[in-house]
Amino acid sequence: MLRAYLGGLRRDMSDIFGFHDEDAKGRTVYIFCVILNAFYNVFITGVFYTGFLSMNGMSITDAGIVTFIPYLGNLFSVFSSKILRHFKRRKPVMIAAKIYFYVMYILAATVMPQFVVDPQQRLYWFAGIVFLAYALYAPFDPGFVIWFYRFFPKDDARRSRYLLYQQIAASIVASVILILSGVITDAVNNAENQRALINGMRYFAFALVLLEIAIQVQAKEYPVPPEPPLRLTQVFTLPLKYKKFMASTLLMFAWNYIGNLNNGLWNYHLLNHLDFSYTIINTMAVGGTIILLTTSGLWQRVLARLSWIRTFALALLLWVPTEFGFFALAPRQTWLYVVLCIVQYILAAGINLSYANVLYMNLPKENETALIAFNTLGRNFLAFLGLLTGTYVSAITGDTAVETLGMQVYSVQYTTMLRAATILTMGVVLMKYWRAFTPDADIARLERAKAEKRRAGA
Repeated sequence: MLRAYLGGLRRDMSDIFGFHDEDAKGRTVYIFCVILNAFYNVFITGVFYTGFLSMNGMSITDAGIVTFIPYLGNLFSVFSSKILRHFKRRKPVMIAAKIYFYVMYILAATVMPQFVVDPQQRLYWFAGIVFLAYALYAPFDPGFVIWFYRFFPKDDARRSRYLLYQQIAASIVASVILILSGVITDAVNNAENQRALINGMRYFAFALVLLEIAIQVQAKEYPVPPEPPLRLTQVFTLPLKYKKFMASTLLMFAWNYIGNLNNGLWNYHLLNHLDFSYTIINTMAVGGTIILLTTSGLWQRVLARLSWIRTFALALLLWVPTEFGFFALAPRQTWLYVVLCIVQYILAAGINLSYANVLYMNLPKENETALIAFNTLGRNFLAFLGLLTGTYVSAITGDTAVETLGMQVYSVQYTTMLRAATILTMGVVLMKYWRAFTPDADIARLERAKAEKRRAGA
């Protein structure tokens, strides 16, 4: 039975990946880039980024400020269509922009604290470096989306498997690296050595970025159809012509707001307020990968039956109770943390799989650069508002706990209540009005399947 399963998996992957044509090669290149991206992002985002900021004198409020700076810089994606339309071959300029971004985001940010000692001045420098990195890169980022979207399988079944393979590969790599690096970091017995280790991880991440770029340039760049010159205001008005694309975009706006209500802040809370170690936080990521592998088939069946949007909505509604659990999480309460993480990882497998196609399922073939730029702009602005909201809430008591309901409560914990309320609202709306977000062809397919099932039952 295992042999048959592995044989089917091998045939399925050879159908999607390989070097037999340019599209398969592009998908192969992309999944290698996804794997490397997951590898180096372990060291420059998430818990290690929070630890990097914390060891350089950043408070929870400072960490929140630095975390939302990228979303301000990404607002410059509004100029994407004006800039990219001038390049017949976009690949060279996009690659140059990517190299610049990581030189700033990794190298400049890592070196700066060696020359700037005052924590307040470091905050200003961090904010300035990160802002310049994102602001100059943002206009080129939509070009990468268009470049690699050309390789996506057209039919839903192959596309869902393609997206799933990306998530599984990234999750496995990130989990293994997280657990190993977390154990090593916790084992370092003093702050100075831990600082050197985390800085070393960041330099290693930059080397992996260069390797990723070397692989990325192997993918073919298909010619982009000429796009008419647009006024800046048209970036905001053009999407209104496409009703279902706009619906999908508003969904993504809302999710980016919700997802960033405690982005970065929660890892700070776990490390500094609840005394969880890097090892326990990162170990749960391994559990998340195992759960993704064991539940991916289930979520693919749910998706085939319910559609991309209703699958997303169902997972959101089931997610809501976990936010209340995290609100009540006490220091070193490992058993509750493990249970909540397991439940969230099961649901995250469905959320991530269904959300991965939201941008593409209603994307028109014309004016792609402007539409993706608008989507990027809005997502980053709403993410910025989410971080701003979370930072404001977290700053109410900052690193001071207040006795509430018999518990020592930090204000950052109230971000989980905000998430619960907004996730519940979003899930109900999407479940009720799913047709407004779903392509007409998918609705027709689901209706045919439903009718065939009724006839078979009769």
